[in-house]
Amino acid sequence: MPGSRILLRATKYDGTAHWIQPFQVVSDDGTLLVTQYRARTPIYTSRGEFRSPYDSLVYFWRDRWYNVFRLSRPGCQIALWYCNITTPPTFDGCQLGYVDLDLDVAVRPNGCIDLLDEDEFERHQRKYGYPSDVIEHAEAAAREVTSLARAKAFPFSER
Repeated sequence: MPGSRILLRATKYDGTAHWIQPFQVVSDDGTLLVTQYRARTPIYTSRGEFRSPYDSLVYFWRDRWYNVFRLSRPGCQIALWYCNITTPPTFDGCQLGYVDLDLDVAVRPNGCIDLLDEDEFERHQRKYGYPSDVIEHAEAAAREVTSLARAKAFPFSER
């Protein structure tokens, strides 16, 4: 339901807690869940509490191995799209969950695209024993996000 509150519970591949964050639902068509998050609301991470300076509009596709955070300073234009490479999410109407697969893609409005945390992805492949299909899906997801961003396709077409 638009306006309802949900909770994101992201884990690492071994099931340990990684990220807990509240969101408000903007829309849900059964495939794409769009949520929002206001700057300075507490986020609980494996490293402690964090308060983002950004308002976020967040896109979670149930059939994709990534999500996209559209970040902007309150009252300002977009600052960044931050894309997390993850397993496809599960959603029970109250809680959203996925496994964070370490790779991230940062997309700036000026067109600069950076693949982040490749070293962590490689380290965790060994540490957690990622199966080859998970590695392939993660790498393909990073390529897909990069391709969408270069083409300025949704959700990178929004200003």
